[in-house]
Amino acid sequence: MKRRYFFVLAFLAQVYITLGQAAADEMPYYPSNHPRMVAEWEPAVGVLITWPLSIPHKLVIELAKDTKVQILVEDMKSKQDAIKWLSKWGILPDRIRFITAPLGIDASWTRDWGPHAVFNPDGNMLLADAKYLYATPVTGMSCEDSLQFLYYNDKHEIEQTKIDDKIPDYITVANDLDMISLPFVFTGGNVISDGQRTAFSTCVLLNENKYIGEPEEKFFKDARKIMGIENYNVISNFEDKGIQHIDCFMKLLDEERIFVARPPADHPARQVYEGIVTQELSKLKNAFGRPYQILWLDTDRYDGDHLAAYTNSLILNQNIYVPLFGIPQDSMALKQWADAMPGYTIKGFEYNLAKEPAIDPMAKDRYKVIGWTGGDALHCRTRAIWDLNMIYISVNRIPANVPKASSYLLDVIIKDYSKGSLTPESLKVMWRIQGKQEWKELKLTRGEIPDHFQASFPGGQAGVTIEYYVTAHSNWGDTATMPRTAPKGLYLFKID
Repeated sequence: MKRRYFFVLAFLAQVYITLGQAAADEMPYYPSNHPRMVAEWEPAVGVLITWPLSIPHKLVIELAKDTKVQILVEDMKSKQDAIKWLSKWGILPDRIRFITAPLGIDASWTRDWGPHAVFNPDGNMLLADAKYLYATPVTGMSCEDSLQFLYYNDKHEIEQTKIDDKIPDYITVANDLDMISLPFVFTGGNVISDGQRTAFSTCVLLNENKYIGEPEEKFFKDARKIMGIENYNVISNFEDKGIQHIDCFMKLLDEERIFVARPPADHPARQVYEGIVTQELSKLKNAFGRPYQILWLDTDRYDGDHLAAYTNSLILNQNIYVPLFGIPQDSMALKQWADAMPGYTIKGFEYNLAKEPAIDPMAKDRYKVIGWTGGDALHCRTRAIWDLNMIYISVNRIPANVPKASSYLLDVIIKDYSKGSLTPESLKVMWRIQGKQEWKELKLTRGEIPDHFQASFPGGQAGVTIEYYVTAHSNWGDTATMPRTAPKGLYLFKID
């Protein structure tokens, strides 16, 4: 059994949306001497789902092409049933890992109860298990609205989800990792990390923590101490009544860009969504101290006045898996995803329950006809298992428009978590003038701060646009680029 760490933290009040003072030996945006919570777009070695399925079988087939699919099964009978169907679908056994564990009523929501990943200051990846004592509650738009829970027993007492709360123990053992027990609620669908010091949630998360006796000040203190979150951006709830999970409202595409759902102009939610962008998101600063670039992901109605949850998609390695709702807007959503994420393979999945050969009876009872809902779609039922030996790269990009100068300095963070060593000659910036085919190289030189590197672009003519990406290789044989899809995905800046 792997070790489980319990943190007992003293109360310490702090202003939770202000970036803490950086130590003298680290970059202000990179936590070299602190825990680092992993972002969704970082390298993954697996994805977690449950059996019987609560996702389309075609999605399972595609996930198995990208990575190893870790499937939670309750017993041998369930495992044998899974093997039968997976074989019929042509999925090879080496693409699957079964994890046998007791499964409760919320098992299919691997996103919500599933463990988060965090690297400790020594560079070791741990799984962080938050409290999941009650099913995801429903609440109103006000941050002070009372919580209404999904499950009640015959005595009208709130049904606890103790079984699901213990599943992370089995995942930890199966993946030979250590576990941190978090003293707070950290529901996965309502927590977004940028992989550095910033996280986003809607304010219902604070309400959930108050309900279990974790005050706001202590929650922010604990999140900072254990997960390394210095800058916690809590935004308003966005639904009249719902679970208020942020992954149904927005998606963090990288450290600098936010993809926000935009309802049709005549939908009552349009004003609410735009208000949160104008009054809250547009006033926030990213890890590098700049305003976020906000992109719109247009949605539309399905099944009456419900909104298709296109932001509730999964970014996994170089693929993006998008829920589709059988409406004309589906094709536009796929195009907007492709435009926002060059080089990624965008895959859309409808979920008609009547056409599924192997499905959880509970899913049929919950969802009736369409297996996705506006508050519970593809992202909710999948969760990555990240690569504990990843090469992590973060690029402090040169602004999109710069004045003519003799040179342009680029700051890059590169960390090889395999604890091998980076190949010095592989640490470089590839660049070219837009419109040219030939790539040139700039050597990345090590800075005085741990994991910090720099390169200097030569000055250029006004009107020229420079395209570039960063690459690194380790002695263990792994290669990483940033953007992840380079050279199809690129950074660029224009000289004015």
